Amino acid sequence: MFLSAILVALLATMGQWWFFGPVTKCLVYPLTTGTLVGLFMGDPMTGMLAGANIQLIYLGWISAGGTMPSNTIVAGIFGTVMTILSGTDPTMAVTFAIPFSMFGLLLNQVYMTVNAAWIHQADKMLDKGNLRGVRFMNFVPSFCMAFLLYGIPAFLLVVSGSGWAQGLIDSVPESVISALQVVGGIMPALGIAMLLNYLGKKKLIPWFFGGFFLTVYSGLGLTAISIFSAIVAIILYLNGNKEEIKAGVKKVRRLSLNKNVETVELSNSTEGTTKELPEYTRKLSKKTLVKTWLWTTSTESCYNYERLQALGAANLMLTPIRELYDTNEKRVEELKKYMVFYNSEVFTVGPIINGIACSMEEARANGENVSAEDINAVRTGLMGPVAGIGDTIMQGILFPILFGIGCSMALDKSFLGPILSFVVFEALIFGCGYFMFMTGYKQGKSSLLKILKNGTIDRIINSFSIVGLMVVGSMAATRVTINTPLAFSIGEGSTAIQSVLDSLAPGLIPLGITLLVWWMLRKKVNTVWIIVAIFLVGILGYYTGILGYVG
Repeated sequence: MFLSAILVALLATMGQWWFFGPVTKCLVYPLTTGTLVGLFMGDPMTGMLAGANIQLIYLGWISAGGTMPSNTIVAGIFGTVMTILSGTDPTMAVTFAIPFSMFGLLLNQVYMTVNAAWIHQADKMLDKGNLRGVRFMNFVPSFCMAFLLYGIPAFLLVVSGSGWAQGLIDSVPESVISALQVVGGIMPALGIAMLLNYLGKKKLIPWFFGGFFLTVYSGLGLTAISIFSAIVAIILYLNGNKEEIKAGVKKVRRLSLNKNVETVELSNSTEGTTKELPEYTRKLSKKTLVKTWLWTTSTESCYNYERLQALGAANLMLTPIRELYDTNEKRVEELKKYMVFYNSEVFTVGPIINGIACSMEEARANGENVSAEDINAVRTGLMGPVAGIGDTIMQGILFPILFGIGCSMALDKSFLGPILSFVVFEALIFGCGYFMFMTGYKQGKSSLLKILKNGTIDRIINSFSIVGLMVVGSMAATRVTINTPLAFSIGEGSTAIQSVLDSLAPGLIPLGITLLVWWMLRKKVNTVWIIVAIFLVGILGYYTGILGYVG
C-alpha cells in the first residue's frame, strides 16, 4: 500500500503541475487518472469504471482564462481512491468525486495564488543576469506547491487503508446507497447538457436529436454513431468547399484612388501567396525551433493569477533568444519583454503565436524595424482570438468526442477506452501544435489572419460540432441511466408507465432530464445549484417510487 500511495501522490502532483502539457493535460481527465489509480492500487478494472463514471459528469467542464469551474483532477483521483478503498460499486464514485471536486477548487486557488510569488523571484534573477533562474522558477517551486497541496493529501488518503472507508460505507443504510445510485444515473445529464450548451448553435441542434434517436431506435453503439457522424460531417465539409470553388472568381466594387468606381476580381486561388523567408545572417536552426515548440508544452507549469502564463512564455522564448543574441546582457534585455501578462490556448492552435514571435524575434535580431512593443502587440492582439479557437477545438470538441467514446468503451469493461482516447488525443495535440507553430514561424503574423479570413476554421468547427452533437445525443440515450418503476392498475392487471413511455419513444425520461438541465444552464443557473437539485430529485424520486436506476 505504501508504494501505491507514493504512485498516486505523484499522479496527483503531475495532474496539477503541467510541466509537459500534452501529456499532463490528460491527467486532468478522470477516465485517465481513474484507470491509473486503479492500476497503482491493484484494481485497474474498478479504477477504470470509477473514472469513466466520474468523467461523464465533467464532459462539459471547460477551463479557460485561468478559471476552473470544478477540480476534475481531485475528483478523478480522490474519488477513484475512495471507491476502491470502500469496495463499493463504481457507480458510487460520483458521490465521492463531487465533494472532493469542491475541495479541490480551494487547492487550485491556493496554488495559483502562491505561484505568483515565483514570477517576482524570476524578475529579480533576470535583473541579475541569471537566465537559468527563469527556467528554475518556472518548474521547481510550482512542483513543490503541487506536491504539497495535491500529492501529500493523496498519499495520506491511500496509505490510511481501506478499513475506515469500508466501515463508512457499511454504516450507510442500503436504501441510501440505492438512492445515491439514482443520483449517479442522473448526474451524467449535467456534463452532457454543458456540452450541448457549448456546442449547440441553433442550426446544429437537430444533430443532437439525430444522435439520440438513432441510438435508441437502432441500438447502435457510440463508436458506430461517431463513425457515421464523422462521415456526414466530412461530406458536408467537402460540399461546402465545392460551393466556394464553384463561386470561382468573385467580383467586387471598390473606390479607386481617382475616385472612380472600378471592378476588381478576387480569386479563391491561393497560388502565389507563399511567403518567402528572407535571408538572414542570424537564423534559427530547425533544432532550435523544435526545442522551442516542445518548450511551449510547459507554458502552464507556473500558472498563476497575476500574470497567468507569463513565466512559461519567457521560459520557451529563452531557447531562440540564446541562439539569436551573443551577449548575456542582450539576452536578458530581450527576454524581459516576455515577462508580461500572457494567456492563451497553448497546445493545438496557440503555438502559432509562439511561432510568430520567433519569426519576429529573428527579424529583430537581424536589424529589421521590429520593436519589442511590436512583438508584444502582436502576441497580445492574437492571444484572445486564438484562445477562443483553441479552447473550442481542444476542450469543446476533441476531448468530448474522444473521451466520450472512451467512457463508453470503458463502461463496457474494455481497457481500449482510456488507451485509445489518450493515444489519439496526444497524436492530435502534438500534430496540430507542431503544424501551427511552424506555420506561424514560416508565414509570420499574416498566417493566422489568412486562416481567420478564409472561413476554414468556421467550417472545421461546424463539422466537428456535428460529430460532437451526435455523440452527445447518443450519450444522453445510453448514459443517463434512470427510468420510472411507477405502474397503474386497470381492473385485475397493471401497466408499467415506463412501457407506455417506451411505446411512444424510448429514452424519453433521460432526454427530458437532459433538456431540463440544459434549459437551466441557458438560464444561467449556477452549476452548484444544479448539482444540489440533481441530488434532491434523485433521492426524493427514489423514496417516492417515481425514479429508479437502470443498472
